[in-house]
Amino acid sequence: MSMPEKMTTREKIFFAAMSVFAREGFKGATVREICGRAGTANATAVNYYFGSKEKLYEAILDMIFAENMRRHGARAEAASDATPDATPEERMRAFLTTLIEVGFGEGEVADDARAIVLREMTSPSRYLDQMVEAYSRTENTVLDKILRDILGPDAPEELVRDCLASVAGQVFYYLAFWPVFSRVYPDHPGVCRYREQLVDHIMRFSMAGLRATREALDNGEVMPELP
Repeated sequence: MSMPEKMTTREKIFFAAMSVFAREGFKGATVREICGRAGTANATAVNYYFGSKEKLYEAILDMIFAENMRRHGARAEAASDATPDATPEERMRAFLTTLIEVGFGEGEVADDARAIVLREMTSPSRYLDQMVEAYSRTENTVLDKILRDILGPDAPEELVRDCLASVAGQVFYYLAFWPVFSRVYPDHPGVCRYREQLVDHIMRFSMAGLRATREALDNGEVMPELP
């Protein structure tokens, strides 16, 4: 999502709040600072357009998570139309591509959204539960289904869950540790310009691991599901 060229007062407050929440966090952000950044001296504007600072933050989280889900759905639909008989590997590549496109978008709004999500990961607000139920659980189900198709129907729940964390975690490592990683490797071009190479690498790495896991499962080397 990008900022409209001509914004209404409501939109100015919304995007100003994203910037302030990204920098200060929910607790540190003030209505006065949000309104000042939006260019309105009226400190009641947040209440007028959103009801409260809390509801404004909730609206921002909802936009971020909904946009992520929308883009996953759009890519899945496009992939289905193009290749209705797509293999699990093709579906996983599409999933990872969208995950990186959404997580590492360029521009001020993308930077703010990323910072807000990372804050939620380390210091969850009371709204995170409803965002997970409304959006993230569905997204996890998509990857869960792909992995089950690769591992086989008898794969224990814990095994599928751990594989999901192993595959998606390769993306979230860059997301969470980029400030440190980019300083250790200053010649890295950035994930946006490295996207295709990164997807290729994650696919190779993940498929090798998943094949080895499937083999271990078939050979009875995987521990049974916990009671």
